[in-house]
Parts: sequence; structure tokens; C-alpha cells
Amino acid sequence: MTASGDRGEGRCLVETIVCAYSREELPVSWLQVFHRFERAVARAGLGVRVRLLPLEELPETYEVLVVAPQLLRRAEALGTEVRILSVTREQAHEAARGLVRDLASGGSIYALAVRPEAPRTVVHRGSEEL
Repeated sequence: MTASGDRGEGRCLVETIVCAYSREELPVSWLQVFHRFERAVARAGLGVRVRLLPLEELPETYEVLVVAPQLLRRAEALGTEVRILSVTREQAHEAARGLVRDLASGGSIYALAVRPEAPRTVVHRGSEEL
């Protein structure tokens, strides 16, 4: 697992983590990586959204980008100042735990805890709740 980038020299509030894949292919193993990060963030009670998106269609704002090693150069070529994590499916569990640990410690990157009274965001596709 490798990591690069951090926004500026100060602290960075993380609100969005993107697990990116190539538009040409979404491997099943990458879905497992995405779910590992999603569950780790949820278990930690952090107010961070974890998204699964093609590298070619990243949102305007995000603070952490998780990519497979074969996509690392393409991710770094984007020239963003976000933290980039390069992980394999086998490294995903430890990488997610490490990132959550960094976010909870409040160092250079941090995340806010989910407020119990905050409304829950639910996404619907047709009649299916996602």
C-alpha cells in the first residue's frame, strides 16, 4: 500500500473518499475494496461518504482517492492535492483500518463523527434503497 499527497500544510477535513476504477473495467475485487472502506468508515461512526466512481468521472470535491496499483500513475497525473492510496484487494482491510485510524486521531487529516440526531441520507434507485 502506498500513499501520496495531502492538502496544504494544515489539517484537512475529510468528507468524501472515492474508490476509483477505470471506466473500461470494474473488477469484482474492486467492489470488495469499496465495501471494506465503506464498512470501516461506518463502524467508526465517521461522517464521511465513501463513493465508487470511475477515475475519469471524479466529483469536484473529495479528499481521499483509493485506487488499484495499476491506476496509481493515472491518479497522480490528475495533479490534485488529495491523499492517494494505492491498495490491492488483499491490502484493503488494513488500509481502511489505517485510514480510519488517521481520521479519528485528528492529525493532518480528520473526520467529524456522525451526529446521532443528524438526518440519515438514503439513496433510492427505483424502488430499491441503496
